[in-house]
Amino acid sequence: MEPILSYFPTKGFKKAELRFRHLLTQEKKRLETIADKRNGSAIDRENLTAELPQILSFSHAYHETFMEYLKHVLPQHEGKIYCNAECKNCCHHYPMTLAPFELISFYDHLRRSPALLETVEECLFRVRRYHHLLNESKEDDAEEDALHRYFAQGLACPFAASGGGCSFYEARPVSCRMYFSLTPPEYCVPEYLQTEKNKSFIVYLPDDIEELIEEISAYYSGLELPESFYEGLLAMNALEPCYSRPETENEK
Repeated sequence: MEPILSYFPTKGFKKAELRFRHLLTQEKKRLETIADKRNGSAIDRENLTAELPQILSFSHAYHETFMEYLKHVLPQHEGKIYCNAECKNCCHHYPMTLAPFELISFYDHLRRSPALLETVEECLFRVRRYHHLLNESKEDDAEEDALHRYFAQGLACPFAASGGGCSFYEARPVSCRMYFSLTPPEYCVPEYLQTEKNKSFIVYLPDDIEELIEEISAYYSGLELPESFYEGLLAMNALEPCYSRPETENEK
């Protein structure tokens, strides 16, 4: 993994940061108002259905804003970035740390798929495999050990299409959007992951933006959603009744 790069504050970079802060600050204020009125969690099972349109709209804007941020930071990395929509080597990791609004948004796409039940079973299989590795680990950092061993097993994401690419590419979470490599795909495999031949890196957001995301996520505590991708989707499947609302004209 390449060291974290401090980005030069170009005009475009600063505008992207400001846009991100504004979007997150406004959403935080909205959720704070809801929480104050409800005297508790802003989002839970009782009001998820009513809040879905706003959550989906915010999640879409969140992803658009992150992509705009990438446009101004990726050129600052020296060397060619080999990643593209058809490569899926990094899609063998066990995705962690998803914001709750991303899980809600992604499941809104997934539930429309004819392969929903099959996908839920695939997620359950991966969750059980990861927790088996976690429970049998003897390392001090059992989670890190389990994540590396999971990647080494070559178990692809259930959304990795057989012909290459991702079947839900446009809806993918930030944890997928932030991972890049400066080396060809053949070095993005377990045997090279922790060697000099693998030059992958993660695009991190500024600390204050990360803090805003955490604060927004805390307003979803009433849903008790796991942070990991597959476990989160299983939890969202249990909340399927919350998505059963009349279709709007845009959805028909």
